[in-house]
Formats: sequence, C-alpha cells, structure tokens
Amino acid sequence: MCGISAIVALPGGHSSTTCDHDISEGSSSEAKARRAQLTEEMEASLKNIQHRGPDYSGVWISSDESIVFGHARLAIMGLSPSGNQPLHSPDGTVHAVVNGELYDYEEIKAKLVQEIAYPFSSHTDSELVLALYQAYGLDFVQHLRGEFAICIYDERKRLFIAVRDRYGIKPLFWTIQNGRLLVAAEIKAFLPLAWTPEWDVKSIIEAGWNFDDRTLFKDVKKVRPGCVMTCDAEGAIEQRQYWDIEYPDKMVLDTRTEAEIVQGVRDRLEEAVRIRLRADVPIGVYLSGGIDSSVISGLVTDMVRKQGEAMGNLPSTDRVSCFCVAFEKTSGFDESDVAERTAEWLGVKFHKQIMDEEAFASRFELATWHCEHHNPDLNYIGKFALSEIPQSLGFKVVLTGEGSDEIFTGYHIYLPDVLREPDLTWQDT
Repeated sequence: MCGISAIVALPGGHSSTTCDHDISEGSSSEAKARRAQLTEEMEASLKNIQHRGPDYSGVWISSDESIVFGHARLAIMGLSPSGNQPLHSPDGTVHAVVNGELYDYEEIKAKLVQEIAYPFSSHTDSELVLALYQAYGLDFVQHLRGEFAICIYDERKRLFIAVRDRYGIKPLFWTIQNGRLLVAAEIKAFLPLAWTPEWDVKSIIEAGWNFDDRTLFKDVKKVRPGCVMTCDAEGAIEQRQYWDIEYPDKMVLDTRTEAEIVQGVRDRLEEAVRIRLRADVPIGVYLSGGIDSSVISGLVTDMVRKQGEAMGNLPSTDRVSCFCVAFEKTSGFDESDVAERTAEWLGVKFHKQIMDEEAFASRFELATWHCEHHNPDLNYIGKFALSEIPQSLGFKVVLTGEGSDEIFTGYHIYLPDVLREPDLTWQDT
C-alpha cells in the first residue's frame, strides 16, 4: 500500500498555482516561486496520506508545471532507494507513480529484458509499469497481473493516464477543482489542493454501499475497476474499460466431477496465496476463526512447512504469525476462542488484542477518517484495530480471507440472486 497523488492542469483552467503561459515568461525567481508553491501543495497532499507510505515521499513537477506527481512509499519489494518514486523512463519522457503489487514481475521483467532490452535500474515490481508502457503503449495494462492504481504522464504525447486494477482492490479517486484534474489514492489527499468537501446526498441515498463510481462527496468520483482514464493535451477526459469478468454460461452443462471442481478451486487458491508470499518484508495472516481466514492460514502453514516457501523475507523455518481481535464474550461477536484453537492446531504464532467497548469506541473517529465511505455496520472499526497488531510487530503485509463470502454466497443477501438465476445443473432437483 502506497500513497499517490497527481495534479493535472487543464487547458484554459484558472488555477492559482498552475498557469497557461510559457515558462520562459517572467523571471527565474517567479518560476522558482511557482514550483515551490506546487511542491508545497503536493507535500501537504502526501502528508494527508502518509500512513499509506511512511518509508519515503517524493514529488516530481513537469518542466511546464502542468503536471505534478507525488508518492508516499511503503517499501515491499526492492527496499533500496532505487525503488523510490516517482519513477522515470530512461529517456526521461515518461513518468509514473504506482500503488500496489504486481505479480509474476520476475518473469515479466526477464521477458522485457530479452524483447526490448529495457534497462531496469531497481528490484521493485513498480518499474514494470514503465517498461510495459514502452513496449505496449496503452495496452500495457493487459500485461499486468495484480492489485494496483497507477498514474502515468507521457511528455511526448502530452497524455495523462490513470489505471485501476480489474477488481478495484486499490482505490483511486478523481475530481476537477480550480481548473485542475486531481487524482489520488484517498479523497483526503484533495484537501490541501483547494477542494472543499460537500456531502453528495443523492449518492448516499441511491448508491447504497457505493457500488458505482460515486462517493460520499459531490464531484468526487472513483476511477472504475478495470478501467483506464486518460486526459489529453486538449483536456478531454475519457474513461474506457479494459477488462470485464466473464462468467460461465450456467445453461451449458459442466461435465466436471465434484472432485475436479473442488480441486480446481484449491489449485487457484493455492496459486493466489503463493504469489502473495513474495516480498522483501515479513508477511503475516489475519485469523478470525471463520472458514475463510482459517483456510488461508492452513494453506500458508502447509506451504511454509512442507514446500519450503518463506513468508516474505522471513526464513522458512520461522513459524507463521497470525493476528486476531477478541471482543467481550457478551457481545455475541467474539470468535477468538475458535481462532486460538485453530492456531494451536496449526502450530502458528498467535497474537491477540482484546477490545472492550471503550477501546472500540475510541477508534471510531480515526477508523472513519481512514475509511472515507459509509458502512452498514461497525466491522471496519474492528478491522482497523486488527491492523494495529501486525503494525506494532513490524509486519507490513498480511494475508486475509476477504472476498470469500462474495464468491461463495456466504452472505444471505446474495441468495435470492443465486436462486433466481437459471442453472442447468439444477434440472434434476
């Protein structure tokens, strides 16, 4: 998780800090003052999202002062300063800020070195973005696998590009304020950039849990999952979908046996876990006591013990570390006993933090500040408290079982949709 922020001056815009005139106009002291003001703005923007990347902050301003990129780094792969951002192409014409993790980066990197002789200068996976863009242009995103939010500026084409991963795991928001397009990983990054928050009541009422591109705030939108947003030299902003999920036709009979289907799920889940164990920092696991997190914990433990996989930069001989939040027994929400028994059975390290009502309430304001959207319940506060445990122990990365209920209809709200959908496999029931 890193923090990214971008400012794009739109043609004809009347920004107090970004101007339309040629930079040769005016004295050098005026130019320095403008750049200093832009730097100050971006640094303030990054400060609001510094929690996303405490390891390093960097700012880049284009020569014509029309583009400003900022990046707050959380170093996961390639920990040396050569992985600091913003990133720049070897010829200095393409610039990028990247948030996220790109899988299979070693294989893709080797392919690009062979095909286009790209001179990689770091061991960070983020540098793949520049190399892939050089090789494939806007189609670079088709070659990415992972969870990511990316901003690119191509000086030759005067083209700004914002990209979000296929499922929208990494956040990316945008708004137009004061003649400028603003893009950032969190909405609070807009506060120092002349943005004043205003509730979007219509969105709050209509969008439910905000499944569309709207947010809680007027004129602030999400870059949609699986989409590329561009802004050209004329200021034309377009958003196009580069990927959409393909579901199998349930009216076509699946001839696989139950065992084959189960094995298919297991193979994909194991691969998903394995590729996420690659890191140059320690990795842990959230263990709540439910089926989802218990499965992930079990798979990770098996990979570490029997297959020699390492949890990031931890030795494979080290035991897996799991983290859990415990609530008061009378709350009806505590599953820590189940989680602890699971941890004992797996033989993993178990770190538990007990949350009473006062501790829970004390985190409400800060958790809501970080969340930036409304929730149907208070689970997000528990997850916020849970994240404090690995952070206090020096873990930057954790694996979770999030998403399993959505995939396997674990929530009752999905059952009506499943029951209404025609399914050929039900013909004998």
